[in-house]
Amino acid sequence: MENPRGKDTTVKKNNKFNTFLPNTYVNLAYIFPNISINKDGIIVYTNEDLSRILGYQKKDLLGMDANEIYFNTADWQNLLKELYDKENVQNFGTILKKKDGKQVECTIEMQVFRDTEGNILGHTGTIKDLNLETDLREKLQIENKRLFSVLEKIPAYTCIYDTNRNIVFANKALKDRFHKLESKKCYKVFYGADAPCEDCQVLSVFETNKPVIKERMQKDNKICEIHIYPFTDADGKKLVLEFGMDITQRKKIEEDLKNLNDTLEVLNKILRHDILNDLTIALNFCDLIETKDEDIKAKVMKALIKSVKLIENSREFEKALNEKLDKNTMNLFDIKSKLLELIEFYPEMNINFLDDCKIFADESMIIVFNNIIRNAKIHGNADFIDISLKKIGKYCEISFADNGIGIPDTLKDKIFNEGVSYGPNKGSGLGLYLAKKIVEKHGGEIKVSDNKPKGAIITLKFIGENPYEIC
Repeated sequence: MENPRGKDTTVKKNNKFNTFLPNTYVNLAYIFPNISINKDGIIVYTNEDLSRILGYQKKDLLGMDANEIYFNTADWQNLLKELYDKENVQNFGTILKKKDGKQVECTIEMQVFRDTEGNILGHTGTIKDLNLETDLREKLQIENKRLFSVLEKIPAYTCIYDTNRNIVFANKALKDRFHKLESKKCYKVFYGADAPCEDCQVLSVFETNKPVIKERMQKDNKICEIHIYPFTDADGKKLVLEFGMDITQRKKIEEDLKNLNDTLEVLNKILRHDILNDLTIALNFCDLIETKDEDIKAKVMKALIKSVKLIENSREFEKALNEKLDKNTMNLFDIKSKLLELIEFYPEMNINFLDDCKIFADESMIIVFNNIIRNAKIHGNADFIDISLKKIGKYCEISFADNGIGIPDTLKDKIFNEGVSYGPNKGSGLGLYLAKKIVEKHGGEIKVSDNKPKGAIITLKFIGENPYEIC
């Protein structure tokens, strides 16, 4: 067979076909060629893609005369003529022959490749299955329509940027919001600026290939929560998707709530101060009243004392329920030393220090210990409380075991709920509820179980000062 240059291309199979690697060719036209043919017409490179199209194994194609895969040898001659005249061919339509003899309609894109001295070594490029390409293109177009239909209907704005930060797609929400997009540049559209932002998040996503979430006020005074994601399209082009939700109303509500909480906190302080003063005066006068009915007097005194204690503790309730932990006030909390301080107030306590335990906590942990002990004494009628401190793996565990009346099974799942109390001396039901809130805020756990032969055990569990220590 003669090529357009007059040279016989019908040669024996070349055992050196692996010499040519497609990624070393000069001026390679296509990123992913699936065939390379040397100047003698021998296939010297192929991949699984071409094997699938023609039905051959890759090893069978390597070293094969390229003329053998053409259904019509005239097409092969025409391709060579056009290729060596122009040095590249695009969208060349032909019919190739599969291993089983069946026809497959293909398009070919080829370019000659040269050595370092400029001599032509052969040609390389891509053979595409036209039917498969058509099917895939149709499926892709259908999926694209579905995707962009969804993006159009989303109430939040969506846009896509190219590497120059041009908006190459904007959904209906974005177009309706700004009516007319006078510029394709993101900084112009969203912020009315003439130059990119100094902390351009779109550029950052392109550079790092990592998503970003931020909040920012845009030129129409709307505050948006913006999600920016990198992706690559089917052609290998880098793009960035931006999805923005209007959170202006939410931020306003958050600010209003903060102002309301600040106002309530001031009112609470005033009320606590004034009511506590009045109750203290009433308590003192009640103590001075002479009456033969000591039972009534005791009940009044008890009610007043309870109210005083409730108001005194209300600040701690507020802090535990509403405030976030301040890392600046959290220190390494020595549980052992803190429990020893409580013995002075609770002589019925017995502390069994099996291990030394330290956790990161603030002073609110004292409220937890105090509430658990007081609950056992006052509401559980306990006259003995055994406290053990031990280290289990990376955890510190503190157990308060009393000899009181215990907690009924029907209340075990509810005992830490707000307003739940038990025993003959029922309280407000806030002590253990507050304890649970403080423990959970410190990342700990609290649970209740039965003590033997009677009483209850309340166990606290925290991650210790060194969670990676092997015990």
